[in-house]
Amino acid sequence: MTMYEATLKPVSNRADWIETVELVNDDTGEVITNLNDVVVVVAVRTCDPPTTYLTGSSQDGHIEFVPGGIIQWRFTAAEMRSLAARTYEIGVTVTRDGITEQELIGVLPVLDGVVR
Repeated sequence: MTMYEATLKPVSNRADWIETVELVNDDTGEVITNLNDVVVVVAVRTCDPPTTYLTGSSQDGHIEFVPGGIIQWRFTAAEMRSLAARTYEIGVTVTRDGITEQELIGVLPVLDGVVR
């Protein structure tokens, strides 16, 4: 897998956040569809000081495997309310066959959703 650097599309801190990522084999270019024994972790944090606000994994129910090599994470509106409106760092790791790879590092703009 190639590590991607990305700026994710802005999300609201007053709504569910659902995002998907496709896993691709770097050597063959094929989508990895066998996700048995794969562990995916996502974390969202501030930069300075580094404080983690959201974490989720395929083991705690935040991340699901969608048929076709897609991983999908979901944080509820209640969880998103812990984020102030600002830009955060995001990281996603994938562990497969005892090897952990960094799938994604990027930034996540969070907007104030206004509605309380």
